[in-house]
Amino acid sequence: AFYQVSSGLERARAHTAARSIGLAQGALEDAIEYAQQREQFGRPIGEFQAIRFKIAKMATDIEAARQLMYFVCHQIDTGKRCDREAAMVKLFASEMSERVTSEALQIFGGAGYTKLNAVERYWRDARLTKIFEGTSEIQQRIISDSLLGRPSKR
Repeated sequence: AFYQVSSGLERARAHTAARSIGLAQGALEDAIEYAQQREQFGRPIGEFQAIRFKIAKMATDIEAARQLMYFVCHQIDTGKRCDREAAMVKLFASEMSERVTSEALQIFGGAGYTKLNAVERYWRDARLTKIFEGTSEIQQRIISDSLLGRPSKR
């Protein structure tokens, strides 16, 4: 019974990671579009290095989370236990999503904080993914217990 429950948690954590990645991807796409259209000092803000570097970091973080999620999903699909990796992807993707959506909101400036733009919703929803299926602190405990050879207290 415990194995079945743990397997369910692996799937749930992978699902939360996928949700986190989707939120971050949506925020990135909206931020790119906004950066190409919004002008300051006579040119699109996407031409400024600070914005370009934010976008590059956002995209890199999303891709790293996506690849880890693919690995975990493959492990699940092939019937391999991956408690630690599922905790890792849930932790990494949810933390990444909050950072990326926050950066997107920053790119939008004050307009990003209003309900007129979806980035505000992405940001709120991303914060919630850090709580679903065990908080970030719970994921860190699972990961560290696995690495240190300690049984997790569930």
